[in-house]
Amino acid sequence: MCFPHKYKQPQPFSRMKVLTDADVAELVDPLKVVEAVERAYILYSLGKVVMPVRSRIPAKDGDILMMPCLVPDMKIFSLKLVTVYPGNVDKGIPTINATVIVLEAETGVPKFVAEARALTGLRTAAATAVSIKHLAPRHFTKVGIIGAGYQARWQLKVVAANYPGSKFMVYDVDRRRLEEFIAEIGRMGYDVKPAASAEELVKWSDVIVTVTTSKTPVVSNGWVKSGIHISAIGGYTPEMVEIDPVLTARSKLVVDSREAVKEEAGDVLKPIELGLMKFENIYAEIG
Repeated sequence: MCFPHKYKQPQPFSRMKVLTDADVAELVDPLKVVEAVERAYILYSLGKVVMPVRSRIPAKDGDILMMPCLVPDMKIFSLKLVTVYPGNVDKGIPTINATVIVLEAETGVPKFVAEARALTGLRTAAATAVSIKHLAPRHFTKVGIIGAGYQARWQLKVVAANYPGSKFMVYDVDRRRLEEFIAEIGRMGYDVKPAASAEELVKWSDVIVTVTTSKTPVVSNGWVKSGIHISAIGGYTPEMVEIDPVLTARSKLVVDSREAVKEEAGDVLKPIELGLMKFENIYAEIG
């Protein structure tokens, strides 16, 4: 094909990259993920991010979640599709599966598509690390994690990378899953203690991370000492409540998105429903 001299011949369309979870885990630096998440939170709270509230399609045995996001300052558009099927654990299949596609915001050209279980784990754990940076006790040492699933592994790895010297305790209602978690994490070089109960873990901890899909509180108000930090990241529907509503109502409550918690955060909606607090009691967004 011939082109007049004043026109440039079109360049071949660049092939979209495809990344596996293993690629993501190998290529991505957890410390840089924390920096990126912190920056994204700031941009969001400044109104510089276009991010509709996560949409959810209830399926027979789980949930399908869709999360689009445009960040003009970073020149990217992304769409993440996540499925959460709690019963998969009994089938030997991951509870959470996810895919993300990232496009250039200025052209719409796809940059890459990736398996996003690892990416979801990294991003969620980075959110915890950011919250610890700004909200946790200054000289904390003890981190308790409730839940021993896939997400919990990333929580431990990212928090450990960002806060060297932290001690960890983990609890799960499924004793076999807890033992498998301790063994796997131990092989990676982490020293983690199993807790006999959620109460033991809560009373021991300076920082608590809840990583469950529980519809009944896993952290009771009566167990919690003054001044600790709780990062509740497991719930994603109005029905899921990880934290005692009385505890939530008496806490300094910082959220990632006021708009989102109105729609889907059971840990905020439940104490409001019970008349223990008002939406206006939310102290701030993390950004």
